[in-house]
Amino acid sequence: MRTKKKVTALKVGQELIELGLKVQRKEVSLDVVMNEIDQDFLGSVSKDIPEWEKDIKPYDRISALMEIQSINKSELARRLGISRQYVTDLLNGKKPITLKSAKKLAHALEVPVSGILGM
Repeated sequence: MRTKKKVTALKVGQELIELGLKVQRKEVSLDVVMNEIDQDFLGSVSKDIPEWEKDIKPYDRISALMEIQSINKSELARRLGISRQYVTDLLNGKKPITLKSAKKLAHALEVPVSGILGM
């Protein structure tokens, strides 16, 4: 008997981001993607966030995304239209990450806001 693997929201989110990037690069049309998304399947995805993931702070998430994308503080500052020092302060926890700043960071790093806040 084969057991069904639990599909996490994180995994589905990663796959949806990849599809979104393909749409953005015009490799596939949005209509095709929307027709292929199984709404029933999305509703069955586990909404549970693994315990280890709850402990990851937004500052660490931003640093990881910067590393993955080979973006330095100066480049992120340029994308955000702020000083490099302000980015440093954000990453060191000296400046708060508000919902507004999380949205801007998400846009600059091309991830959903949940990728910054971990929700």
